[in-house]
Amino acid sequence: MFDQLKALSQLGPMMAQAKQMQAKMQEVQARLPQITASGTAGGSLVTAVANGNLELVSLTYATAAPLADTELLADLTRAAVNQALKNVKEKVQKEMESAMGPLGGAGGMDMSAFQGLMGQ
Repeated sequence: MFDQLKALSQLGPMMAQAKQMQAKMQEVQARLPQITASGTAGGSLVTAVANGNLELVSLTYATAAPLADTELLADLTRAAVNQALKNVKEKVQKEMESAMGPLGGAGGMDMSAFQGLMGQ
């Protein structure tokens, strides 16, 4: 019974933390278009830039790029775009983790009392 009362007393602070987490997540989501990362292929013959919305922002070909070899150019383009998308996903993940800070997870609260409250 005391565990259940303890769990109820922690409910208010948990709800406040949940609201803080939601606000921080919304801030990061609003910044997604400004978060960018690049990827290159072929020794920088092709450079792609993607944003946090996983949109391709720019695609640049060096003057030495083999424009006549369309198959090679397609492979290099695909590799640069995939690398840019991978890099921006990692960057967004770090931004999310940074925004959550110590609020991530249960915020250090003892969750065992809640399990008893929920019949687990």
